[in-house]
Amino acid sequence: TNLIMKSIKDIFDNYESIGRTLVIPTILLLILNFASTSFTPADQRFSIASIFFIFLSILVDIVILITVHRILILGKDSVPLWGMQKFEKREFDFFLKYLIVAFSFIIIVALTSSLLHFLGIHLVASVFLTMTIGAIFISRISLVFPAIAVDTQMSFKDSIEFTKDFKLLIFVTVIIFPILFSLVIGGIYTLIISMLAASISPHINLLLVLLNVAISVFLVSALSNTYMYISEQLSKQYG
Repeated sequence: TNLIMKSIKDIFDNYESIGRTLVIPTILLLILNFASTSFTPADQRFSIASIFFIFLSILVDIVILITVHRILILGKDSVPLWGMQKFEKREFDFFLKYLIVAFSFIIIVALTSSLLHFLGIHLVASVFLTMTIGAIFISRISLVFPAIAVDTQMSFKDSIEFTKDFKLLIFVTVIIFPILFSLVIGGIYTLIISMLAASISPHINLLLVLLNVAISVFLVSALSNTYMYISEQLSKQYG
């Protein structure tokens, strides 16, 4: 609980730096989202153009994640005044790990749920169980992301080793808290935006980009604080 409260407090303590450095990336996300929607026919959910814009959005998201990690762990002077505007080795390494985690999660859930369903377990139950297992696995390897953001060498294996005595802590702070936050805040916000979009303009849905940025900031804060806490505890333990 203290770690979650500190995660929230750190955001408000650094809101000026975070807000200023995220202005340009957020504007880019709004433009990319608008472009993706504009280039997608009304009767289709995706198009080649929209996939390209989604890919660019992921790259911008990574810049946002790294920026917030650095501010919360290293301080506001660790990033340029208006945020990082280059995609260099650190960002590519983060992106590669991001893809590995995403595809690993999809493969684990798909294969395990299919196996459980084949064994006679209800499909919904099997998917829930495998997603839970996948979430636990992701929480254990998630420390690679703040480590990369602050230019510290850490492999997935290192992250699992680092978190072996903090399994419940990291699952709560990195998985449970962000999910609950997203469901409560995101649910209310999405409902309001959907109502406005129906009555005013579909382009109001662009405001959902702001919601995604806010959720990302809270997720990063929880992960950054967990990373700092575990690092501090290990330093005390091993000197």
